[in-house]
Amino acid sequence: METKDRKRTLQPVIFSMENDQCVWGRAGVIKPTKCVNAFDCLGCSLDQRVLSNFDEQRKAGGRSANRPARMLLMMRTGKCRHMLSGRIPYGSCSYAYNCEKCPFDQMIEDTSYMPNVRHPEIERASGFDVARNYYYHHGHTWARVEYGGRVRVGLDDFALRLLGPQDEITIPALGATVGQSRPAAVLKRSGKEAASLSPVDGHVVATNNDILKRATIANDAPYAEGWLMVIQPKSLRNNLKNLHFDSEGMAFIDNEASRLSGLLSGVTGHPTMPTGGEALKDIFGAVPDIGWDKLVHEFME
Repeated sequence: METKDRKRTLQPVIFSMENDQCVWGRAGVIKPTKCVNAFDCLGCSLDQRVLSNFDEQRKAGGRSANRPARMLLMMRTGKCRHMLSGRIPYGSCSYAYNCEKCPFDQMIEDTSYMPNVRHPEIERASGFDVARNYYYHHGHTWARVEYGGRVRVGLDDFALRLLGPQDEITIPALGATVGQSRPAAVLKRSGKEAASLSPVDGHVVATNNDILKRATIANDAPYAEGWLMVIQPKSLRNNLKNLHFDSEGMAFIDNEASRLSGLLSGVTGHPTMPTGGEALKDIFGAVPDIGWDKLVHEFME
């Protein structure tokens, strides 16, 4: 197992975003600092502090408050906040920095719900695929932080190889509330069920309808087209502290593979089951004597 180590930070790592600098820093309003809220600017405590401090300074100086603080601050650049974040290559503000009412801002927000299925870089740990820049929950779900602070969620390759192709995967309805480490999506196979645990707290804002029609899409592309849902998180940074990231994720899957190998050796007498460096696509189907409930209890709960 080889992977590039990366120092753990408190800032969410946003998938497919090269820039990680706060838009206020890039606008020259505050000193350069990293984004702490995955570019969910309008829901960011730092954003609110910047505006509040500016309002206080403006009132203390006896200046008029007839124009919004965001407008007065951002007028120094004239650039759209989505350009400052790196989301778009170029854009100037034409809506007086009233982002909440800007139709372009709404369009950017809407596209964040879409299945941005840019394929991640994949590495292999003990025969199982692991995607880079994803966060991993101990119940074998993954979380991918995306622009605007939303989190795309799916099942990792380990879980899908462990339980094999499913007849059906049910997903919480739009608007449903989910909790970190609490049951969310449910896998169903031949009358057996396994609940997967949500990696973050929040509410569901998008679901993958293709999965509802054909569950095996998750097995075919667990880290891309096989995503399950998009969650608007309630406590993103706190939730991410409880997940495995980058080299931690690789080590986690490696350890899980070792535990699985030990369980299998007790049932079959064989210590491992990877062939050609790749784990079997359907471990439960190949070794049903190990028991569905035992696998679910050991690795999914």
